Amino acid sequence: MIIDMHVHPFCKEVSWDDLNKIADAMWSSDPFRRRYMYKMLKSVSEHVSIDDYITLMDELGITKSVIVSFNVKTAYDVILVTNEDVANLVKIHPNRLIGFAGIDIPAPGALDQLDYAITSLNLKGVKIVPPVQKFDISDRQYDPIWKKMIDLNIPLWTHGGHQVSTVGSIAKYGHPMLIDEVAMRHQDLTIIIGHMGTPWFWDTYSVVLRHPNVYVDISAHHHIYSYFPWDAFIKDKIEHKVLFASDHPLVHWKQIIPAVKNLQISKGFKERIFSENAKMLLNI
Repeated sequence: MIIDMHVHPFCKEVSWDDLNKIADAMWSSDPFRRRYMYKMLKSVSEHVSIDDYITLMDELGITKSVIVSFNVKTAYDVILVTNEDVANLVKIHPNRLIGFAGIDIPAPGALDQLDYAITSLNLKGVKIVPPVQKFDISDRQYDPIWKKMIDLNIPLWTHGGHQVSTVGSIAKYGHPMLIDEVAMRHQDLTIIIGHMGTPWFWDTYSVVLRHPNVYVDISAHHHIYSYFPWDAFIKDKIEHKVLFASDHPLVHWKQIIPAVKNLQISKGFKERIFSENAKMLLNI
């Protein structure tokens, strides 16, 4: 059994923004990757359906996937899959997909976005990307948003670490020590640090270790799993705070699932990573 905590539902059922604008935002500094991104987006927008996702999930033993929106409207004038799209896809496959809303935190109407996404669209969590949205998550001006999330009893997934794509993203806003401050002020807010906090693995470990409300997912960077402090999580008995996630299709399931299966950790720890920890966090 596998529960994936971070999947981009790039498929023909969603309302696509201008693909050239998206490709420019992601990789305008690298012509080769920019061309690849445009071709990939064009292909999935025309040929891939959400049913194809489910078929592949069945093939690979993925029971549920958390699908996400990517809302960087203020910073880049781009929304890559809207909250409405996410909610509609969940309606198509309610037993297989869990929707997390993308909230444009720097926008004046961020609180309204949050309330609508959770109370009207029935989404189950929030995804933010501070380096790309260009804001400091520890800034107290955003405390009302985190307090509202506590009231709504939903988890916060936040991009941890630098951002290798998206021209102009600000790496320091992905540092886990900024999340540390939020976790201290809002101890009832469940926070998931995405992407292992790459490259700040030990800082991420410190924040996860010290705060009962903070977790980490292992998405995107499977090629550098050898640098993640697996032994420290084991020795400090916080294996229950590590979550499987992929970033599919940006990192394909067929790449990252074998990488986790090949880790030199116990079978029990792998089972926790693949499903047991997410079941507890999501109350499945």
